[in-house]
Amino acid sequence: MPVTIDVVALADSVSSDGRPAFPRSPSLAISPAGRIAALFFLSLVFVSSRLLDLALESRARDEVKDFSTDATTKRHDLALRVALVSLCASRARQGEMVDRDRASPPDARGTSTTSASVEDARAMGDAVRAERESRHVVRDATDRRVVITASDVDAKRAIHIVDCARCVVEMDASVTCAKVFVERCVECVVVAAGRVVSEHAEIWDCEECTVTFKSGLGTTQIDQCREVRLEYARRGFMGAVVFATSVGVRVAFGDDGDRGEDRRLDTDHLAPGDHREIPQFIARFVNGELLVERLIRGKDEYPTTERELRESLGDELAREHLDTAPARAELRKDKGNAAFKQGNYAQAVVHYTEALELDPSHVVALCNRAQCLLKLGEHEKALADADAAVDVKSDYVKAHFRRGLALHALKRFQEAVRAFEDTLRIDPKNLQAKDSLRVAEYAAGRAARESRD
Repeated sequence: MPVTIDVVALADSVSSDGRPAFPRSPSLAISPAGRIAALFFLSLVFVSSRLLDLALESRARDEVKDFSTDATTKRHDLALRVALVSLCASRARQGEMVDRDRASPPDARGTSTTSASVEDARAMGDAVRAERESRHVVRDATDRRVVITASDVDAKRAIHIVDCARCVVEMDASVTCAKVFVERCVECVVVAAGRVVSEHAEIWDCEECTVTFKSGLGTTQIDQCREVRLEYARRGFMGAVVFATSVGVRVAFGDDGDRGEDRRLDTDHLAPGDHREIPQFIARFVNGELLVERLIRGKDEYPTTERELRESLGDELAREHLDTAPARAELRKDKGNAAFKQGNYAQAVVHYTEALELDPSHVVALCNRAQCLLKLGEHEKALADADAAVDVKSDYVKAHFRRGLALHALKRFQEAVRAFEDTLRIDPKNLQAKDSLRVAEYAAGRAARESRD
């Protein structure tokens, strides 16, 4: 005998908690075989709904953000920054301020794959570790004199003076070393009489120290220091002094005839710089005069100065290029997108963070970083980024959707429902938001039932 099913009664046969219930409506007449078929059908619906629930949750977790490509195009690792500035200053000293990237054909840039970049970064990290381990270290010297001779170091090893107080460290004239580092020293005198192969010295987190160089340097890098005095045996030995976050940076020259007269580099008239990044300055001799200028970054991140920019581009074009932060933020965001596509979410977060340091209102970078943080399980941070994106652009669909995903991951299901509803108010046809809303509504109902039980 054929089975007759009242569809309305069948819909009523699903209880309020989503579980199948045997129909009791008199309008439903089912044979024994039909009853079995109906039970099987309802069970299938329930199982399918649960499988869809799990699939949607997985889909929501794995949903990939929209990589914005319609735009024109804290900060790099300190070691890379120092290396780049060192190269810039060294070239300036030799009259070779040439950007090799700019000299390359446009299609030759950016052709290396992310995997190659990862391998390069790993190799660089290994090289940095090996270099640090090979250094000749003078550590924790207090109230005494330390002499470094040729037997202590060779041309492939650097000298690292760290955590010393009220002492004198002398590098003998017979010494040839790779580089000189002075770190966290107080009231110390360092005399570098030998040759520094790289022509590079770094001084950071030092206070009331004097460093004397008796051979030529390309760059002296100074960071986070107070009252540091640099003495050069000749004016030509200075090269360039690059400094940031430092107060009381002074220089003196043995061939000036006024050796006792210091010249302060960090004078009050220096512009504080763009609030979006730490201002960095470079001091060097230009046309015989000691000139201190603020370093700025071009769109390609290459360091230059406003004076050099005006000389090369002219005043009108230079004005257009002085504020490169938005373009550089876009470039860093694009690097984050590339890392995301390769599944390198932690590195993508670094790039997006660098973009946001330059442009805190970059809504795409905020949403993209939120998605990376979701992938990394940092749900609270992802929610904070999504909230910030909503504050910047209240009608940005991705911001509301990321917010819903973060709230759902935090098991704040009712709030997630509202976030997905907000998404659909802006984009009613958004299928991902519709699917995620169903998942959130189901999870909210389940959580409510469990709390009652």
